[in-house]
Amino acid sequence: ILFHLSNFSRFFVDQTNTTIYQIVSTAFQSPVYVGLYVLAMVIVALHVSHGFWSLFQTAGLNHPKYMPAIHVGGLLLSLAFGLGFGFLPIYIAFIA
Repeated sequence: ILFHLSNFSRFFVDQTNTTIYQIVSTAFQSPVYVGLYVLAMVIVALHVSHGFWSLFQTAGLNHPKYMPAIHVGGLLLSLAFGLGFGFLPIYIAFIA
């Protein structure tokens, strides 16, 4: 989180002539940074997947009949987040 904030937050960056797009596109010119960011998104996706089904378990809403669907829902949600946020640096670095 601190790595992300130090690179993308306007709190740490000179706000006079730079836009968020310029900050992001400059950061994603480094293949190492792109790789680290995509790896971080994979970790976040795994965390979201676990957190989704764990939410139902913690709330006492885990039932053997519904938990397989909840696991699949958590996996689909985490894939959507992981692919969505993981595609951004790849798009900016290699396509835009």
